Amino acid sequence: MPITITLLAKTLDGFAAVDTSMTLDIVQTVPLQQTILHQVVPNFTGEYIVELEDPDTFPMWTVTLSLSRYDAGPGFTFMPRGNPNPSHTFHVARLPSRWESVFSSLGELPADRFDPFKKVLSVSKTVDVKNGPIIGDLQAAYDTLAGTQQILAKAALLNLFAVLTDEVDPIAMIPWYSYVRKVVRIDQERFLAEVDPALFENVQTILNELTSTYAAQGFFTEPAADLPLHIPNIPTAYHSDQNLRQIITVKKDYEQGNLQLTLSFLVVDGVAVHLLDCDMDEHRNIILHSFDILAHLVNGGTNPIAMHEYIVEDSAQQSPTRLSTINLGYTLV
Repeated sequence: MPITITLLAKTLDGFAAVDTSMTLDIVQTVPLQQTILHQVVPNFTGEYIVELEDPDTFPMWTVTLSLSRYDAGPGFTFMPRGNPNPSHTFHVARLPSRWESVFSSLGELPADRFDPFKKVLSVSKTVDVKNGPIIGDLQAAYDTLAGTQQILAKAALLNLFAVLTDEVDPIAMIPWYSYVRKVVRIDQERFLAEVDPALFENVQTILNELTSTYAAQGFFTEPAADLPLHIPNIPTAYHSDQNLRQIITVKKDYEQGNLQLTLSFLVVDGVAVHLLDCDMDEHRNIILHSFDILAHLVNGGTNPIAMHEYIVEDSAQQSPTRLSTINLGYTLV
């Protein structure tokens, strides 16, 4: 009886992972390691069936896929004599270096979803890119942002808008984005914005009641010694060296990563200002996140395409069809 292996590959938003090529490797790991099959499949459509001869012994086989535009993960292991017709679905993530963002124009963004986004942009007149150029009027510049640094920052801004719109403040029971007043800085992994003071108060309440109430809801924080790492994100116009009074931060589990809200309280020319520094990280696990930090020293921060994958996966999990329906304001090609 032949061994028939059915392989499926699905994107995190639930669709077939179509790719220009797929490399299939089947390796015997027990009793002796040897290659059973190495095959390159062009024009992969997301499904492939392979037939092999029934082995004479009782080995263990490991099946892995390699795709040109996706990370397919570690594969799976089975015993062909005990399971001659295995079927396995690889849930694959897009490789950020192999995809580009294509944005809808600001005017094309649907009102029912993006009106709060447009309202904030309309008053965001003094925006810059961290370690990059001054943008000024973000509404006027939105459709003409160009170059790698600005494109990554634009995608990150849209990602964070989506998550802050869909995730709710557990105290006021309104979307986190409801507190945002105007954006002042963007980059490839975060945005900074002036916000309603109520956000600072509610985050402080979450921290005060973290162990008693909110840890069970997926909230956590970081050591106080790490808080100064957020200060360089504050634009120089706020003169944080003189005006910063307090900084607090809370994180919330989000898929395999987390959403982080860091709030700074400053007094600028006698006026109280509350700034939100919002970003997302790849890994909830603190050991894995330490590797993120090392990588960010080289690549400038979390790639928004990696965060795109978390967001569409979350949307797919919420959908009865298991297909993502979220409109992020951009697509990947």
